[in-house]
Amino acid sequence: MSNIEKYIPEGTSWLRAAVSSIPVAGSALDHLLFDKADTIRMRNMEAAVASLSDEVQKLGHQAIDKDWFSSEEALAAFKILSDKASYEPDKAKVDALGRLVATCGTVEHASDAKKLSVLEHLSRLTSVQIKLLSVMLSTPPQEKKFSTGGLIQTAKAIWLNDIISALNAGPQFWSGQLVVNQELEVLESLNTIRQVPLFVSEELGFTFTAIGLHAATYVKSTRL
Repeated sequence: MSNIEKYIPEGTSWLRAAVSSIPVAGSALDHLLFDKADTIRMRNMEAAVASLSDEVQKLGHQAIDKDWFSSEEALAAFKILSDKASYEPDKAKVDALGRLVATCGTVEHASDAKKLSVLEHLSRLTSVQIKLLSVMLSTPPQEKKFSTGGLIQTAKAIWLNDIISALNAGPQFWSGQLVVNQELEVLESLNTIRQVPLFVSEELGFTFTAIGLHAATYVKSTRL
C-alpha cells in the first residue's frame, strides 16, 4: 500500500490541477487561490486590527471597558471580524468592521447582549450601506397624510425625498453613481429597514426594523 500511496497526489495537488484546467481563467484563479489568498487575508486583518487600535485610541481609557476585551464575547467578536474581513475586497468595510469591534468594547455597549448580532448584521452590508444607515438615522421621521377618493391614510416614516435631500447635502461617501432605491431595497431584503405600505404610489417611506435601528445606533456611536 505504501508503494502505491507515494504515487497518489495530495488533495491540494488534485484541487490545483482541477482549478488550472478551467478554460481561460484557470491559471489566474490558481494563482489567486493558492499563491495570493494568504497575503490578501493577512493584509486585510492587519488593516482591520489597525482600525480597531485607532478607534480604541480615539475613544480613550475612560470610554473603554478593559474587562470586556479579555472576555469570551470579545473573542467571538474578533472571530466575526476575522471571518468577515479576511477576504473582503471593500477596504472601507474592513475599516468599519474593525472600528465597530472597538465600539463593542466601550462602557456604553459592553453590557449589550445583542452586540454580536449587531456585528453579524452589519457585516452583511457594504460600506456604502453602512453609511446610508447613518444618514437615515439622522433623518427625522415625518408624519404625512394622504387622501384619495374617500380614503385617508396617515403615516410616519423616513421619506425617500428627505433621504435624498440629506445625501445631496453631503458629504459624499460613494464613488460613481449611487442608486438609492436599489440600496434601500437591499437594506429591506436584509431586514434592516421596512417600507411603509401606502396606497399612493408617488411616495416612498421607510422605518427601521428592531435590529436595523440597533445596528444604526452602533454606526452612529462609531461615527461611520
